[in-house]
Parts: sequence; structure tokens; C-alpha cells
Amino acid sequence: EIDPMMGAEDFSFVAESIPSTFFLLGQGSGTDPPTNYGLHHPHFALDESILPKGVELHVNLALNALKKLHKGDQDATTSTT
Repeated sequence: EIDPMMGAEDFSFVAESIPSTFFLLGQGSGTDPPTNYGLHHPHFALDESILPKGVELHVNLALNALKKLHKGDQDATTSTT
């Protein structure tokens, strides 16, 4: 669980127009080196053991989006024929 934060990110401008999600993946999960520093902090370190979970997350998001797009294409085809 992550406490709400007041972050500044250009991503918010995209999210105003397009339904979006911002993921914080791997922050604060490691101890050697500590990974509880923010992205722009000089001591920022990434817990690389989290990368496979990030890949799995994004692959599943892409596959689910493709399924929805394909279903939408099938629905459009059947309604116009």
C-alpha cells in the first residue's frame, strides 16, 4: 500500500484525455541497496528482481487490450452485416 502523494509528472496531461494508470513498481521493496528513494533522488536504486513482475504486468495489459479490441472488431462486423 502506498500513501497518497503530491507528485509532478507530465503523464497527468495524458491522463486528462485518455483513461490511464500510473504504476509504481519496485519502489521501496529492496534493502541492499535501499530502494525507497524517489526516481529523481541521487540515491535512487532499482530493485531489479521486480522487473519480471513488471514484464508480466505489461504483457497481460497488452493481451487484455488486444482481446477487447478484437471483440470490438467482431461486434462491429456482425452489426454491419
